[in-house]
Amino acid sequence: MLNHLDEGFGNLPVELLTSEELTGWCRRRAAEGAGPYTIGMEVSKLGTVLKFAGMALGITSTDVIDRSRPMLSHLGLIGAGKRRERRPLQSELDAIIKTLAQPYADIVRFAVASAMRRSEIASIKWADVDQEKRMVFIRNRKHPRQKIGNDQWIPLLGDAWEIVNRQPETDERIFPVFEGSISRLFLDACRGSNIADLHFHDLRHEGTSRLFEMGYTIEQVSLVTGHSDWRHLRRYTNLRPEDLHNIKLPSGALR
Repeated sequence: MLNHLDEGFGNLPVELLTSEELTGWCRRRAAEGAGPYTIGMEVSKLGTVLKFAGMALGITSTDVIDRSRPMLSHLGLIGAGKRRERRPLQSELDAIIKTLAQPYADIVRFAVASAMRRSEIASIKWADVDQEKRMVFIRNRKHPRQKIGNDQWIPLLGDAWEIVNRQPETDERIFPVFEGSISRLFLDACRGSNIADLHFHDLRHEGTSRLFEMGYTIEQVSLVTGHSDWRHLRRYTNLRPEDLHNIKLPSGALR
């Protein structure tokens, strides 16, 4: 969130921040695919920065956030979180992948296969790969309370392992791209293929759902997604009823 705020306001003197400037930034974030809940959280973090920076700098007129909230809410730019149930069709994924150049086409494939976040995909390094155990080390993985030091070894299941190993080693990172370009190019590919209401983060939902449909348990899926609280997996899991026919239960499970 702080990175997004820095991109939007890093060069703007605090006394020039107005409701109009803030609204324009929120519109741009929405155009990039950020939802009302995400934008609302970012606006809240900006308010925290202004509050404490204002105290340190002796600035008292830092209440632009509170003044702007009613209008931002009215415009639908900020709001309560809603559970998304959008899952891409395979035909939609195929169309997006066909549109994208490498490595972005493989990034889409990898996002579904690994259920990783955009920031994680753009940061993993070759040095973090355990070739023997088929795992990758993710540093400071997103956590609701632990912001630093939440390092995890993640198994690369199925296609995820093959996708990683076919990447050319031209950089210390496996996918040497800017995080922001992933969402931008993905959105462009969706528009070019007439695919509506699909965000890159939905691929994490899709990957998580596929793991359950393959028969993995909650405990096993959490080792891939990194959820410490299994209850949080519910919002990432959108199973189709008809897919229950494809789940392979352990031998004798229904006897």
